[in-house]
Amino acid sequence: MIKKILVSLDGSQLAEKALPYAQLLAQKFEAELVLVRVLHLSSDFVGGIPGIGIVREQVIRERVEAKSYLDRVLLQLRSMRLSAHAIIMDVHPTAEAIVDLAAEEAVDLIVISTHGRSGLSRWIYGSVASKVLQYAPCPVFLVRANESAKRFAV
Repeated sequence: MIKKILVSLDGSQLAEKALPYAQLLAQKFEAELVLVRVLHLSSDFVGGIPGIGIVREQVIRERVEAKSYLDRVLLQLRSMRLSAHAIIMDVHPTAEAIVDLAAEEAVDLIVISTHGRSGLSRWIYGSVASKVLQYAPCPVFLVRANESAKRFAV
């Protein structure tokens, strides 16, 4: 039984393609949604560097933007009468953070979209989705970047 679904969102339209699937699954199984946004700037990393005020402001700005974004998504989900909460993580690498959070939150399913990278860009940037798929403590529902939830039925 699926009681808790983790959805990884990075603020991009590609990542949001996972939302309709997560919503349908949450409705079908009356599951709680856990939205996660992993930030790439760490205050621990920038804290010890002299003259870092500008970077620290950027970290704060990114956190504020992430919270605002997730609040909008939560409002939309709650208007659909779905149970949901959001977590902002300030760690790197992203895939490890998602896998660790899935274990901590005892989620039953992770829904994540691929970003459609291939070839050299995939080799350089790696694939968060493939790493999550490889190491996740639960099943992973991958949504292709070019997919549409209109064809999906639960």
